[in-house]
Amino acid sequence: MSLAQSVFRHGRNPTPASEKEILDLVTQRQMAPYYARVCAAFGISKDESLYAKMKDANAAEIAALAAKKEDAEANQGDMEVLDALFDAAKYHARIGDRDGAYAACDVIVERPKISTGKRIDAVMLKIRVALFFDDVGNAKKQLEDARRLAADGGDWDRNNRLSAYESAYLIVTRDLKGAAKKLLGGVATFTCVELCTYPEFVFYAVVTNVLALPRPDLKKRIIDSPEVLQVIKQIPHLSTLVESLYNCEYSVYFASLLEIEKVLLDDRYFSQHTRYVIRELRVLVYTQFLDAYKTVTLSSMAAAFGVSVEFIDGELARFISCGRLNAKVDKVDNVVHTTRADLKSKKYQEIIKSGDVLLNRIQQLARVVSI
Repeated sequence: MSLAQSVFRHGRNPTPASEKEILDLVTQRQMAPYYARVCAAFGISKDESLYAKMKDANAAEIAALAAKKEDAEANQGDMEVLDALFDAAKYHARIGDRDGAYAACDVIVERPKISTGKRIDAVMLKIRVALFFDDVGNAKKQLEDARRLAADGGDWDRNNRLSAYESAYLIVTRDLKGAAKKLLGGVATFTCVELCTYPEFVFYAVVTNVLALPRPDLKKRIIDSPEVLQVIKQIPHLSTLVESLYNCEYSVYFASLLEIEKVLLDDRYFSQHTRYVIRELRVLVYTQFLDAYKTVTLSSMAAAFGVSVEFIDGELARFISCGRLNAKVDKVDNVVHTTRADLKSKKYQEIIKSGDVLLNRIQQLARVVSI
């Protein structure tokens, strides 16, 4: 997974140093299938002699693993055969052979008389391969299969690791609230080192939960969490972002947002959602600020955030017009009036809207049935 991050970052900002680092790692691990993929993706001239040498080494290792499986079938027991099958699947994954890894995992899953736990291990290996190659469709299917198997007989460790896999998938598909819950539950019990490092996991947990948790829970479950405190200082600007939000230091928060944006753009899970995340973090802080006032001048709000009046005016106008902020801007007096949402009326309107949608679907179904 660290290689996948390096390849992603090279794609964003290609440099001779990052290219050499990736190619050195790929050739050191003799990843012939992945070498061909990287060269094609970045327009790198492929060294045919090196590629042929790596292919021969891969073929020799695959043949040795096949011989190991045959020997286990002839002279040993079912566990040794299963170990040989897992060795083959892991080798295909290690050299970047996506289709070979999928096929090898399928052989394990479809094998009769193996435990549910081993089937889950094979499916989770397939999920890792799918996440490595950004194969979102396959990752979704394998997660569904893994959840079904886990419901039948998954142990605590496998369920815990599966939750981490799901959180990565949910970030990729922009279900940040769903990811936040799973990530927060796994911070104290993290064992999924094959997916990401612990600091990376904490980074994902903190960013998603800043958007998901109410302010009191943010203090209790993130800022004061012993597990988070162990590593959050290793992640640049993250603790500043969270603490400045809680302490209402809005100019510090805005400055840290600029730095966190760079980190998000460099992460292959968050990168495509960076604009969305930064926008939601701005809406969050504007809402927190305006909730404390009935009216506030644009100049004092701009001073609190360390920006110009023109910037804050444009930001508020955009978010108010699309219904994200409950406020009105009086341009004559340059004052922001906060409006408190009537929660009962809002809930009533949501129920009415949901009822209309349901009635329309029932009518459509009735027409189909009558036809």
